[in-house]
Amino acid sequence: MMNNNFTLCITLGDPCGVGSEISAKALNFFFKKKLPYKFIIIGSKKSFTKACSLNKINPDLSNIKEFINIEFDDLIFKSCSTKVGGEIAFLSICKAVELFKDKKIAAIITAPISKTSLHMAEHFFDGHTGLIANLFNVKNPYLMLSNKRFSTLHVTCHLSLKDAIETINKNKLLEVIRIGYEHMLKIGYKNPKIGICGLNPHSGENGMFGDEEIKFFLPAINILKKEGINISNPISADIIFRQAISGKYDLIIANYHDQGHIPVKLLYFDQSVNVTLGVPIIRTSVDHGTAFDLAFKNKVRSTNMVAAIIYAIRMCTKK
Repeated sequence: MMNNNFTLCITLGDPCGVGSEISAKALNFFFKKKLPYKFIIIGSKKSFTKACSLNKINPDLSNIKEFINIEFDDLIFKSCSTKVGGEIAFLSICKAVELFKDKKIAAIITAPISKTSLHMAEHFFDGHTGLIANLFNVKNPYLMLSNKRFSTLHVTCHLSLKDAIETINKNKLLEVIRIGYEHMLKIGYKNPKIGICGLNPHSGENGMFGDEEIKFFLPAINILKKEGINISNPISADIIFRQAISGKYDLIIANYHDQGHIPVKLLYFDQSVNVTLGVPIIRTSVDHGTAFDLAFKNKVRSTNMVAAIIYAIRMCTKK
């Protein structure tokens, strides 16, 4: 029987973005479906109440176990990044990690933050992934996007393309792929099929367009195959995602941000979940940003947020 005896935490993200709306709608979805999960909410109560009022949702839903309000008097709802929005988002994440370390929650589901707001508040992280890793003293966190057909794990993420290419080597590939493989086992795959994108056009075409596939990829892949991991040789990125849709792969390894994000968002924008791997906490999120221009207009859907919560539950029950 599935264990539902755990508490999930939702951080509302930037109070000026769509985080409060998608969170309120997702909580209302779980409430109406009479699903048994309990939530601690962290963020701006003013933002959450505004979102609930706009969408005719009860802000005191019975599945909200506790609301931890993080507020500042100078919060003004602007359709842009703000210093106070970044500070509220930052403190919300810090509090969520504190609750996890105190064993009061099993996972966190994060609504979007603005990297610009975060930097305006003088917290110089690349987003949730880097901040959460820092709070756990983890050097190399990894970003995975998951949808109903396949998952995509990034070898590098928030780096310039030049820096991303310079970061990739045999040991880096081994580390990332092993982490992805172990995650797939944990969530129920017996023998996950892993496909890896080549770095260069046509995966280098035997060294004609770059030799990273020969120098780094194939040696790493040979080691992994000897470990019993079911992984392909490098495949061109313009082919591999189509193959994954047809069921050939459960997990794709993308080498840099846009190599993974563009196809996933084109195919599954409303369904993809952002999952942080390589950290001791279960953390999922939506695969979209703050959308300041849509906030508090009743124009946003909570599909991504519901999917992020469901994925976190899946990870909690498979531990």
